[in-house]
Amino acid sequence: MSFLRRTLLVLLAALLLLVFFGRPMVWAEATLLMWDVAAGGARTWWQDMTAPPLESAMRWEDGEGDLYLPASQARAAMVLVPGAAVLGRDEPQLQAFARSLARAGFAVLVPELPEVRRLVLSRADGDRVAQALRQLNGRFPDLPLGVAAISYAAAPALIAAIEDDLTPKIAFVLAIGGYRDAYSTIRFVTTGAFRPRGDSREFRVEPDAYGRWAILRANASRLDDRRDAHLLEEIAQLRARDRNADISRQVAMLGSQGRAVLALVDNRDPDAVDRLIAALPESVRREIDGLNLAFHDLSKLRGHLILVHGRGDPMVPYSESQDLAVAASRARVSLFLVDDIGHVQFNEVSLANAWTMWKAIVALLEERR
Repeated sequence: MSFLRRTLLVLLAALLLLVFFGRPMVWAEATLLMWDVAAGGARTWWQDMTAPPLESAMRWEDGEGDLYLPASQARAAMVLVPGAAVLGRDEPQLQAFARSLARAGFAVLVPELPEVRRLVLSRADGDRVAQALRQLNGRFPDLPLGVAAISYAAAPALIAAIEDDLTPKIAFVLAIGGYRDAYSTIRFVTTGAFRPRGDSREFRVEPDAYGRWAILRANASRLDDRRDAHLLEEIAQLRARDRNADISRQVAMLGSQGRAVLALVDNRDPDAVDRLIAALPESVRREIDGLNLAFHDLSKLRGHLILVHGRGDPMVPYSESQDLAVAASRARVSLFLVDDIGHVQFNEVSLANAWTMWKAIVALLEERR
C-alpha cells in the first residue's frame, strides 16, 4: 500500500471517529478530493464514487473556454485560471483539477488566455478572467461565484475579482502559490532573498534556475527590438537546458533593451533589483506593473480569500501569500502554509502536510451552497 494511500486511510479513520461532530460529509469529501487532486487524473475512490462531469465548449464575445459541469446539480460556480503553460487550458493536470472540482459540485469554467501558451501572463488576462466571471455568473446567477488560480495566474484572477461590478458577487477566491508584489517576487527568483511577514530577518535560499530563465523568456516577447527578443529567447532556451551553456555569442549581439532585461535576470544582489527594474524598457515594465498586485486595492475584496502556499516554494516565497492576507483587509482570509509541497506540487501529499491541505480543501468545499 502506498504512503499516500496509508495517509488517506488514517484521515478517513479519524473522520469516522468524528462522525457525530461538525460536518462529517464535507470532511469525507475533502479527504477523497485531496487524494484525487494529488493523483493528477489517475484512478481514485473519488472517481469511483462520483459521476464524471459534463464537458463542453463555452463561447462569448471576444472569449471562449471549457465548461465542466457536475453530473448532478451545481452548488457553486468557479472560473479556474490557467497558468503559463504551452498547452494552456488543454494542460492535462489543469483539466484533471477542473474535473476533480466539478465532481465536488462546482461548475468550472477554464477560459482561453492566448498569452499563457507562449509562457507569458498579461494585464489583459485580468480583463479576460473578468469577462469569464461575468459569463459564468450570467449562466448561474443563483450560485456562489468564485475564482481560482495557481502560481502567477493568481494576479489576473485577483485583478478580475476586484472589478467594481464583480466585487459584490465574488463569494470566494482560491489563490495557490500566488504573489502580491511582483518586484519582491522577481527579487526572490533572481537572488533567493525574502522576508517572512513579522520577521525582521532577511532569508536567502538558492534561486531556482528554471524560474530565472522563465522570467527572461516571458519578458523577451515584450521587447520592441525584435532582434533582442529573439536573442533572449535563445539564451533562455540554452540556459534552461544547461545552466552552464555558453551564451557569450548571443550576449555580445544584444542591444540596449536586451541587455537591460538580461541584467535583471542575471543579477544576484537583492539591493539592485528595484534599480534594474526601473532600467527596463517601458514595454516590459508596463506589463510587470500591470500584474503587480501591490499597485491594486485588494481591500475591495469582501468574500472569502483562501490562500495556500508551500513553505519551501522555490518560485514564489510564502511571504507573498502572507502579504496578500494582510492586503485583503476587508475579506475573510484563510491562510494555509504547507510543508514539503514545493511549488504547487499536489502529488507530494504526505503525513507531514495532509492535515493542512485537508483544511484548505474543507474551506473551499464550505463555499458551496
